[in-house]
Amino acid sequence: MFRSLLVLLTVGFVGMAVSGIVFGLLFPLIMVALKILFFVLIGYLILRLVKPDLADNLKNCCTGKNSGD
Repeated sequence: MFRSLLVLLTVGFVGMAVSGIVFGLLFPLIMVALKILFFVLIGYLILRLVKPDLADNLKNCCTGKNSGD
């Protein structure tokens, strides 16, 4: 009984440590990616208002689709 309790506590502590490390590293990376995506989206929308043809060319260049297809 004591051994199973000790194993359970050890697995719990290791799991908490691993999840803390993973989320401690992963969450800031996700936030940076979301900020970059937000600024790119805002820049694209501004470009779409100012020069729609250039925005279409950039979209076609990034997606790899031609407007004639």
